Amino acid sequence: MPWVRLCDADEVPAGEMWSFVVEGVELLLVRGEDSHLVIPPSCPHMQSPLIEGFFDGDTLTCSKHLWQWSVRDGQPMGEAKAPLLQYESRIRDGAVWVNLEKTLSYGHET
Repeated sequence: MPWVRLCDADEVPAGEMWSFVVEGVELLLVRGEDSHLVIPPSCPHMQSPLIEGFFDGDTLTCSKHLWQWSVRDGQPMGEAKAPLLQYESRIRDGAVWVNLEKTLSYGHET
């Protein structure tokens, strides 16, 4: 059973990010206007908590060293040197579902 229900699709407002723990896995849901990412909760650079960062609805910025990523695809912007790892996710039956077949984490500093 790799797919699990994370939350109602409208529970996290556009332009916000919320932390979740599902089946013992820490996740961060980042919701843009017309996109969303489900990612590990830490920055790939030095594992700082991304929930403490800044999110303007399109760009996620780590508060520690100001690395940035597009919320549309998790790709790095500006000074960031690594993309965000992403859990496969989808909206189905009014809920956000995430595939937890494998746990994603950053194994080293980038």
